[in-house]
Amino acid sequence: MALGLGSELVGVTRYCVHPRETTAGIPKVGGTKNPDLAAIRSLGPDLVFANAEENRREDLDALKRDLAVDVSHPRRVADVPPLLRHFGRRTGTERIAEEFSAKVEEGLQRIERARQSRPAFRCLYLVWKNPWMLAGPRTYIADLIRLAGGVPSFEEDPRGSDYPVTDEEAIIAARPDVLVLPDEPFPFREPDAEYWRRRLPASCPVVLVPGDDWCWHGVRTLRGLAAAASLSAAARAVSCR
Repeated sequence: MALGLGSELVGVTRYCVHPRETTAGIPKVGGTKNPDLAAIRSLGPDLVFANAEENRREDLDALKRDLAVDVSHPRRVADVPPLLRHFGRRTGTERIAEEFSAKVEEGLQRIERARQSRPAFRCLYLVWKNPWMLAGPRTYIADLIRLAGGVPSFEEDPRGSDYPVTDEEAIIAARPDVLVLPDEPFPFREPDAEYWRRRLPASCPVVLVPGDDWCWHGVRTLRGLAAAASLSAAARAVSCR
């Protein structure tokens, strides 16, 4: 949408909800893990955008037999500007893509400069409940946390999962300075925050955040950088008490 191609969209997943006034009227072709391949083919798109983390390889391979498919998977905020430029080249929107790329690069430089003058804090970002799952250190989410000045409290999962399963005892033992609860993919709410406030030290803020600010990349990265700055401010406020 941000590239000015809203009128060119012929289909979206049911999770593509921004901006609502535009996506509401576009045919839905299933979810990221269970796309309706027949519906996608019937719409005759010139190009299908996909994400290697969200979409299953077998679905992408099936679509590639008939359609042009562009697959991306940025793991760092620094990956986003070149990715936006790539999108611009593929869609003939180089000028506006360059404008957004430059804005992300400027925001990245600002937050990097600010991070260098602030003490680091240990941070845990939960993505699921029953079982508890974390955003691992190789994820885009973890890179935003690092830009905020946070240090993931868990090491990389030896089994290779980007979102390792853990338990309540391990979370408490990690002694996070900040615990982050997003509203997606699991819809954490205030009762969940209160649950953890009763179990963690009073010095550890439990922060409820919009999940798409932290895991949606591209133009949305501008909101992610703002969210990282807000998390940094919350952690700094606690450390100054």
